[in-house]
Amino acid sequence: MNAGIQGLAADIFKVALVALDRRLEAEGVRSRLVLQVHDEVILEVPPEEHHAMCELVVATMAEACELSVPLEVNLSFGASWADAKG
Repeated sequence: MNAGIQGLAADIFKVALVALDRRLEAEGVRSRLVLQVHDEVILEVPPEEHHAMCELVVATMAEACELSVPLEVNLSFGASWADAKG
């Protein structure tokens, strides 16, 4: 029963990742996509790009698909993935 929803969510996430990768390239920033794990994406972001990347990531991913409800994007930060999840 849940497979249809999970599949749609995965497709939306893939669209968001492609859009994010294109935006990073178009902006000419040093930040880069490193890894996707399920519904998470890990980026390496230099300190001087931190604020700009927060805005870019949230805007790009939230606008990946037009729905009747907003897509929610949560960010967390850390020197490692474990730090960011903690």
